[in-house]
Amino acid sequence: MDSIHSILETKRLAIHFQPILSVRGRTFFGVEALVRGIASDGSLLSPAWLFEQASLYGLSSELDRLARLLAIESFLPLWQANKRLILFVNFESKLIDAFESGRYLFDGLLSRYQIPFSNIVLEIKEDEVNDTLKLQDFCTHYRNLGFNIALDDFGIGRSSFDRLGIVRPDIIKIDRSLVADIDTNYIHQEIVRAICRMSTNIGAIALAEGIERLEEAGYSQHLGITLIQGFWIAKPSLNPVCENFREKVDQLKSNADALASERHTNDQDLRNQAELLFSQVIQTITATEDLVTWSEKVRPIAAVEPNIEALYLIDSSAAQVGPTLLLRATRSFFEPMREGCDHSRKEYYARTIESMNNFYLTGNYVSLATGNLCCTYARKITIEGKTYVFCIDFIR
Repeated sequence: MDSIHSILETKRLAIHFQPILSVRGRTFFGVEALVRGIASDGSLLSPAWLFEQASLYGLSSELDRLARLLAIESFLPLWQANKRLILFVNFESKLIDAFESGRYLFDGLLSRYQIPFSNIVLEIKEDEVNDTLKLQDFCTHYRNLGFNIALDDFGIGRSSFDRLGIVRPDIIKIDRSLVADIDTNYIHQEIVRAICRMSTNIGAIALAEGIERLEEAGYSQHLGITLIQGFWIAKPSLNPVCENFREKVDQLKSNADALASERHTNDQDLRNQAELLFSQVIQTITATEDLVTWSEKVRPIAAVEPNIEALYLIDSSAAQVGPTLLLRATRSFFEPMREGCDHSRKEYYARTIESMNNFYLTGNYVSLATGNLCCTYARKITIEGKTYVFCIDFIR
């Protein structure tokens, strides 16, 4: 039976590369080196088994070193064919706790092969590093040499936002668990959107791992992802080819166009529905002697619409006129805004007042009235010479 000792002694390891695409630059950006063990019969051994055995027998450092050296040797012909190609190398995070600045990761191979340090990305899992000072020393040392640093599997485990300032990553790799079915999972969409926004603000690039479907790739791009990696592009292989990357980016463009068209159609449908309802209720509102009581007069008209959650009226000073007309039940601590409440800081009010078109449709957000996911259509109206903003919340 194969043992980790015999595998390391005979260097029965192979490097498989998985391509990484830039969805913004529409280019073959780089490859991640993934080590595989080779059994005596020539079959591939599970990476999980390889690392578990190495850890069990105290050989993690040796496995890590051999994997890095083999990754550079295997990457050389790829880099010679494309000098812009970037190599992502996994680094055993537990070894960072024993980091010494005098040690060198690649035994001089990069200099010997004339591969620039800037073409290498060191992937680390900061949540597995116990010594924060060692982590900082490691990242500072190799960044100063010209290497790039990537945070791997970000968003799971004990990923710590306070360590971002210590690591100062060049790339943040968002874990597959957040990317899976992202085209239909609203919560994951918002998490990934927030990570992408944060990455941009701190000068890092967001990479989505584990992309398996075109829809996941397309929605990731829509949320702000720059780089993607996963089986949808290609499975890890000894000789990665990305001749089909142009086909992939063309598919992404088509998907993005379809998403944009779908969003436009959905938004237009909501605007049409809102305008129809508006035309039905405006006469009722303007005919109301005491404007504060407008909601009860409008309730019978609005109640027949199954996707409308609430309606409310705001005056030119941003104060709410009358109570919120709530058509859905609230939950937990959520409650609708009341008469006189200030809406001046609300996006739908400010944008509508400033709009040349006299209306504004927000993106999706969690309603403070009910806790449901909704969007707001706001329209500027004039009643007896005074300006108001009439708002309709749609359930999404």
